[in-house]
Amino acid sequence: MAGQLISIALTVDQHDAGDYFWVLLESFDNSMEFEPLMEAATGFATYAEALQAGYVVLKGLSEDLNVGPREEADELISTAEAALGNAC
Repeated sequence: MAGQLISIALTVDQHDAGDYFWVLLESFDNSMEFEPLMEAATGFATYAEALQAGYVVLKGLSEDLNVGPREEADELISTAEAALGNAC
């Protein structure tokens, strides 16, 4: 099996202008502290739209959703970042 499962959280922030932005956060070393990994480049009109778009990006970080994103996912993260235009 691939490396250790990467701990990634999906959240949605609302900016001052009222738009919603999905944010993927990553935790290192199994800690409860999370750091930003990726964020939507453009806002969404609703929370639900931002959440759905972020979920699409999160799913794209895994070659196999049955095992989830693993440490060797650096290439997948780069691919997902390049594809953000499709999800934003």
